[in-house]
Amino acid sequence: MRICVACRVDQRTVVRIGSWGVPHGTPGHQVNYRWTSLSACPLCEAGLLVYFDHDCFHQPWEEPWDMDWSWPIAVDGVQLLNAALARCPDPLHPSCECPVHRSLRHGIESASSREVSLTVALTEEGLPQIRSTAMP
Repeated sequence: MRICVACRVDQRTVVRIGSWGVPHGTPGHQVNYRWTSLSACPLCEAGLLVYFDHDCFHQPWEEPWDMDWSWPIAVDGVQLLNAALARCPDPLHPSCECPVHRSLRHGIESASSREVSLTVALTEEGLPQIRSTAMP
């Protein structure tokens, strides 16, 4: 659970965008596990996109097994996302193949540089995508 930096309350998960692999310690785990989700504060609606990556190939003292990166998402982006999620049958199911989830996964692949600010914007089809704030 993440804490809102402004309000100091627990954020709620808005959408689990995707995951790959099996969590460490679970039968079937094979070295890698990763997931991406977006959470938001229930009071101020500020969002946080989180990308988590687990890789236990090396010994834990050689490099960290678990790493995560996060980007703040402004209130207007969270509001756009919430409206678009009304078209999704299960926002908390990371392997959902609805157009909303597919669009979010595609946007993450093309905008996930760690050095840029991100937001949620709508495509011409009205689907949400994670985009760099530098993109039109």
